[in-house]
Amino acid sequence: MGFAVPISVRDMMKGRVPARIEAKSVFDVHTSRLGIGIFSRPLLDAECRKFRRAWEMEPLPGFEDFELDKERISFVAPAENVPVAWKSIDRMLALATEDVKKAS
Repeated sequence: MGFAVPISVRDMMKGRVPARIEAKSVFDVHTSRLGIGIFSRPLLDAECRKFRRAWEMEPLPGFEDFELDKERISFVAPAENVPVAWKSIDRMLALATEDVKKAS
């Protein structure tokens, strides 16, 4: 006897649903801003590696630091760069999570 699993759940389990930033927070840190983004699903190891490579190949000017794990990204940047950061992260995240289907 089997049970039905919605296609979206099956796709998510296989890593086929592109991750996106589900929640964003920005905090004042001295003269900069700390941005924290929570992903809509945990990233696979391959997706994390692909995102890091993209970030390192195209560093954003003025960024002091960034940190990435399977569930979130954080960065420190000047206040004027925060909107640009979110757009770049969205773009890199879309590229990193497309076509990555192998399990972590």
